[in-house]
Amino acid sequence: MAHNSTRHIPAAALVIALSVCLWMPWNTSLPSSLPHSAYIWQREWTNGLREAIRRNQSFVTEWVVLAAEVEFRPDAAPRVARVAPDYASLRESQRPIGVAIRVAPWSGPLDGHRPEAKFLVQLARDILSDARQHGIEPSQLQLDFDAATRQLDDYRRWLNALREAIAPTPLVFTALPTWLDSLAFARLVQSADSYVLQVHSWEAPRAPNQPFTLCDPERAKRAIAKAARLDRPFWVALPTYGYRAWFDARNRLLGLSAEGLDLMASDAVSAREVRADPVIMASLVRWLRTHRPERLRGVVWYRLPLPEDRLSWNERTWQTVMRGQTPTAKTEWVLKKTADGLIEIALQATGNADSALDTSLTLDWRQARLLAADGLANFALERTAPASARLRPPDSPPRLAPGQRLAIGWLRFNQPPEISVHVETASPR
Repeated sequence: MAHNSTRHIPAAALVIALSVCLWMPWNTSLPSSLPHSAYIWQREWTNGLREAIRRNQSFVTEWVVLAAEVEFRPDAAPRVARVAPDYASLRESQRPIGVAIRVAPWSGPLDGHRPEAKFLVQLARDILSDARQHGIEPSQLQLDFDAATRQLDDYRRWLNALREAIAPTPLVFTALPTWLDSLAFARLVQSADSYVLQVHSWEAPRAPNQPFTLCDPERAKRAIAKAARLDRPFWVALPTYGYRAWFDARNRLLGLSAEGLDLMASDAVSAREVRADPVIMASLVRWLRTHRPERLRGVVWYRLPLPEDRLSWNERTWQTVMRGQTPTAKTEWVLKKTADGLIEIALQATGNADSALDTSLTLDWRQARLLAADGLANFALERTAPASARLRPPDSPPRLAPGQRLAIGWLRFNQPPEISVHVETASPR
């Protein structure tokens, strides 16, 4: 996928414009079921990743696993980062396993006889051999390379060399929507067995307050329609992830980050979070079910959500979206009472979408005297009357993933009180 870097990337390299595509007739006779695959793009195989594979294996038809990242450099040896997948866990999932090579942007020549192509061929063979030695016959080898549109005819040389070298393993490549307007792309798709159309992007917001969506559903539909006109098998890649955009004091973009370390926050640096909208993606999944082109093989999600990935969806949200259902956020308050008059207040997300904790709670009590109280997790507790208080969320409200609970305050009384809680419709500021 194009969106895999943990480092900050200049804004000029991040703009991916989705093309305006032509109308096409749809095949509505296909069944409503839509296959769903997922990328495992994580570089570190943690126990959390292994558990996530086990929990979600019944929802996916295929895993596509990052096996290596390559950066070609002029007058220097390629820089390669190999990933060591846990093939035992992948075998246990009993799903087809594809392997992927990510190639960083390269403006040099793409001749099939040059060292770069020969390096990719050997790397692909090594990766396939490694998988086979671990008891897995890869279902595909996928090449993820964001070529410039002007390079597409030359890019065919890489694909032709790879396809010949790895046969009979199918060769798949990732494609940007901007390529669809090029006649060279119609030639390019003949050099592989299928391709993945990425209708999500890291097109960066130009200012902190600019409206922005990670995947525009109407543009995505037009891109899918145009891809279907080429009459070649393809997948559509949809996002589960999010990222932070960092701006300086003049609102100039400093960089983006989705994983790893962030820029240090300061008065001179501000951040904006951009996330894939699960409600929009659920609607797009439903649309694909009823307007599925004959050549569309299914959806591949970038990427498998993990509990520790705060910017990605919760897996319950992802599972709901794959079913074509709209996720809903639901938050409930919980009181924990003790015999000595201590009341602890917590909020719990009980829906299947993230809850933004942006409303206040009002607490009223009887038959007890308040001795002490305080807010937690940056919630402010304000005494509003002799027997009433308000817990107000911070200016940047926290989010709770489905199933999570957060303690937001406590009150201690001289004896157990009768207490009631009211949720305000809007937070006073």
